[in-house]
Amino acid sequence: MTKTLAFALAFGALVAGCSNGGAQEAGPVPTTSGPSASSDGTSTTGESTSNSSVITQPVTPLCSSKKSTVRMASQEGAAGTIRTVWRVKNLSDQSCRSFGYPGMDFHTSSGWLNIQVHRGGYPDINAAPARVVVAPGHSFYFISYWNDVDSNTGPCKNFDRVKVTLPDNFSSAKVAATGCLNPNLVRVGPVRATRPS
Repeated sequence: MTKTLAFALAFGALVAGCSNGGAQEAGPVPTTSGPSASSDGTSTTGESTSNSSVITQPVTPLCSSKKSTVRMASQEGAAGTIRTVWRVKNLSDQSCRSFGYPGMDFHTSSGWLNIQVHRGGYPDINAAPARVVVAPGHSFYFISYWNDVDSNTGPCKNFDRVKVTLPDNFSSAKVAATGCLNPNLVRVGPVRATRPS
């Protein structure tokens, strides 16, 4: 029985190893050991004792509030709804990347409200997120909506600052802004490369 169990386990491991398990092939193995060039113009050298070379590609860093500025690009309102286009400018000396939905919070006389924003909800913020790569000195954008009237979900609260947390970041940019909003009705769209109209 022990031999049968050992054989079954060995056979199962062999089958599992051959089934690919959802992994994708990395591509062909390089056959030269001399310098090679990557698509960004940097070159690397493989070890002279090997027939393969190591190609490293620089990773585009995440856009962060520490190396960018966040500002209101435009704001308009009608029927109790405020639409704001936010501009995030890359201040670093290299490109950065972003993907997803920013977080937001609003400061009132009693402190930060700890708002949980809702994703989408209006035609111009319902698009699926797309990766954005921003060159130094250039900007990317996102849109937010909030209600500035009392409603059955709660009263409008006056604020004097807005905190914006870019996707996948833990630090926030604080922006001087005033207004009134219902904390339960704040919506954001994904970051985008072009300025919305």
